[in-house]
Amino acid sequence: MPFQRARTTALRFLEMGLERLRARRLVGAGRGAAHSSYPLSVQEHRNLPADYQGPVYIWDIDKTYLSTAFSSVRGLARIPIEFAVDKLAIPGMPEILRALRRGPGPGYACLPLYFISASPPQMRRVIEHKMLLDGVEPDGITCKDWLGALARFRPGRLREQVGFKLCALLEGRLRRPLADEYLFGDDAEKDPVAFHLYARIVAGSISPGEAQERVAAEGVDREARQFVFDLVGRLPRRRGRVERIFIHLEKGTPPERFAGMGDLVVPVKGACELALALYEEGLIRADAVREACAAWEAGRGVPCGRAAAEALARGLVRAERLRQLGLRPG
Repeated sequence: MPFQRARTTALRFLEMGLERLRARRLVGAGRGAAHSSYPLSVQEHRNLPADYQGPVYIWDIDKTYLSTAFSSVRGLARIPIEFAVDKLAIPGMPEILRALRRGPGPGYACLPLYFISASPPQMRRVIEHKMLLDGVEPDGITCKDWLGALARFRPGRLREQVGFKLCALLEGRLRRPLADEYLFGDDAEKDPVAFHLYARIVAGSISPGEAQERVAAEGVDREARQFVFDLVGRLPRRRGRVERIFIHLEKGTPPERFAGMGDLVVPVKGACELALALYEEGLIRADAVREACAAWEAGRGVPCGRAAAEALARGLVRAERLRQLGLRPG
């Protein structure tokens, strides 16, 4: 069967990394983290002070920064054998990541930048190598522990996203309780659902019972739901919030489909619109917007003016800000 072949392929390459896997940091390994056994592999290079209250940028990797196939069995089977040169960045996204890291001011702010990937932990070095090639500096990457999922006879978790993303985000919140987070995902899987639900949990605007129902409705199995709400139960009463959720419309979902999620969720059609929205928020500099838009135009073959016109029409950016950039919509 196709899935059996995919699982065999995944196991063969995952077993090559067993020595590294034994040294992995799971949920519960760091300051303030819960003792959950959801199959996450967390590696951080930068531990922020417990009282840090500034911005933190958290990016999904797959379909937001890199083009990675998770929607098919063939795509899943390929992931463990890809090299850094096989990983293709979405045009303009490396420029945006570098800009967020640098900050909006004249100096280099080195703002916190963390990543979440449904790739197995054995791919972390490949991802980091690709980031090095792109000039992107990660402070940490949380991966899905494929071997752990298969060892628990839970192969469905290789493709399940809501439980994984919730646990990854909640684990990070326990490490950075007071931070103001900006989340970046895509519409290829369930990022809008997982990120918006997480934001409501952090804000305390959803009851535990309703949150349980929502997670169950997304097909998260009972054991994974328990892991999620073990983490929720360990959140401190005083905590930061999710400032914005940016969703890259990889599948071309109409932006109006996200209207029910309110102003918190900002759908964008590519790096040019994202750069303009971030500039409007005061998060990146003008030169970074121009660089990202130029890379997007070169990669997609679509004039930046067209993206600017749509961004203006949808309220992602004001006309005044476009004039500051010297960018004419049309």
